[in-house]
Amino acid sequence: MFVNMTWLSILTICILISGALVVKGSSSDADDGTPETEMTEIKLLLQKYGTQIESLQRENVRLEKKLTTLERQCKLHDQGSDTNSGSVEGLDESGGLGMPGKTIRKSGRYHDSSTDSIIAFHAILAHTISDPALEHIIPFDKILTNIGAHFSPQTGVFTCDVIGAYHFSWMIKVPGGYYIVTELVRNGAVIGTAMSGDDSYWTTGAASVITMLNPGDEVWVRVSEHNGGADIAPTFSMFNGFLLH
Repeated sequence: MFVNMTWLSILTICILISGALVVKGSSSDADDGTPETEMTEIKLLLQKYGTQIESLQRENVRLEKKLTTLERQCKLHDQGSDTNSGSVEGLDESGGLGMPGKTIRKSGRYHDSSTDSIIAFHAILAHTISDPALEHIIPFDKILTNIGAHFSPQTGVFTCDVIGAYHFSWMIKVPGGYYIVTELVRNGAVIGTAMSGDDSYWTTGAASVITMLNPGDEVWVRVSEHNGGADIAPTFSMFNGFLLH
């Protein structure tokens, strides 16, 4: 609770003067008690304690300035709290780290109650794919990260549940003397291409894409072209993506 420092200073001054008057009254028997005498005594006391009164007044001004600054800071803090508490415009189910949560859009942004809107996955290929067919979807079957559980290692498909801009990248390794061209596909449409191989040694090829997704959109990596006998090697072949917001 803030206290009015002006009244506190006045009270202090009054106590000083009252105490001095009591001392003066008890030590002097010559005073006649007339108003003129009392006024003279008060003037003398004010002269005596003038320095202390001025000091209290200066302290009062300093404390009032400090109080004004604190009140301004409190108002700014309250305004910042109001800005962060936007109105709820949408509500979707989401999951993260094995725990279900709610994805709520507030003031044009998204907030996930369980993982703070984190959607991300990272998967690698754990087995060799020999001479894959064209348009073969690569099932990156070893999950290292899957926050939100939107990527399926069985199908190799990422399914969007939250609207936003997403970043995807993938890398494919092939043995020497072979090449493979892969594509990043969104709902059947190609949005990125990468080439691996076409060298005398084991070679990796990688690419990345940023794209806008809506709930229900699906993204995957597939084979679009390769020479005969080309294999996709495990471990170094990987696929990952995350929500940029």
